[in-house]
Amino acid sequence: MNRLLSWIVALGLAAGMLAGCGGTAGESGSKQGADQTASPPAQVQAASPGASAAAGSQGSWPKTITDDAGNKIELKAKPERIAILHAMYLDYFLALDTVPAASAGVVDALRQFETLAPYKDTTGIIDLGSARELSVEAVLAAKPDVIVTFKGHVDKIYDSLVKIAPVVQLDYSGRWQDSLLLCAQLAGKEQLADKYIQETEALIVKTREQLAKQGPKTVALIRSTGKGEFTALGSGNTLYYNEASGFGLAIPPEYPKDSQQLSLDALSKMNPDFIIFRDYLETAEAAVKSNSSSAVWQALDAVKNNRVLYFDASLNTESPIATRLSAEKLLQAFSK
Repeated sequence: MNRLLSWIVALGLAAGMLAGCGGTAGESGSKQGADQTASPPAQVQAASPGASAAAGSQGSWPKTITDDAGNKIELKAKPERIAILHAMYLDYFLALDTVPAASAGVVDALRQFETLAPYKDTTGIIDLGSARELSVEAVLAAKPDVIVTFKGHVDKIYDSLVKIAPVVQLDYSGRWQDSLLLCAQLAGKEQLADKYIQETEALIVKTREQLAKQGPKTVALIRSTGKGEFTALGSGNTLYYNEASGFGLAIPPEYPKDSQQLSLDALSKMNPDFIIFRDYLETAEAAVKSNSSSAVWQALDAVKNNRVLYFDASLNTESPIATRLSAEKLLQAFSK
């Protein structure tokens, strides 16, 4: 991937995977450990290859689509059984009122991710197990009509997967609008996707305008390294700071454009008005606790003004659902 590659490598690609054993959504006893969701999309980019085929394909079968890996894929009929190989794409299909037949990491995702809270009672989705250690046999057993994952995820087993069903690869560093349109082509929900995009973009504009009225309050968007320090997500890696297509949050002094490790002293020099952890709650709270006795931490304006916020790790995907939830949480935070 492009400008997000260094961030993903630094955190480990495994940080984007949901590890564990298989099952069906709604079953108990899964031992999957939900680690970090995939990284956020970068700022506005050119439309993905798949987006160009959306217009006019509503309800038209067979159809040929082009995925973000540049592969042309012919679908003879509407796929009735969609298998997702990473749980971050559950958001996209559920936003389109389409329940996939199977997904990696679905049990933990439905139980833990705030983005999927409205869908936590969804049942019947086969859990394909770990997205990091995919089982071709498990995918085969799910009997998919089409397989969906992100570009570069299944290079080693791609030849085996395409023998089961067509494989559609999305660019998870691209725009969420393009990914939603590509998913909509598979689900035959292009019109719904257009409506969802228009509504979400309008919400982003409204949120950006309302936040601007509160004055230029700087925000440091971070994660915990688990070692008492932090990782700045980077102003160029998220819609949160984007003034054209995102929320236009004010960037603290010396906040990096790209993801990088951040010491407490460096955070102190930024002295943001808000600190937002976009991380697992337990991890973020542990980081705050480990620094709570530090005079440097206590001197931060965000700490003194009770403006240290915790956003669920699932918001890292900046999917359509995550973007809407982010808007809601930012408005709540800035209104206090």
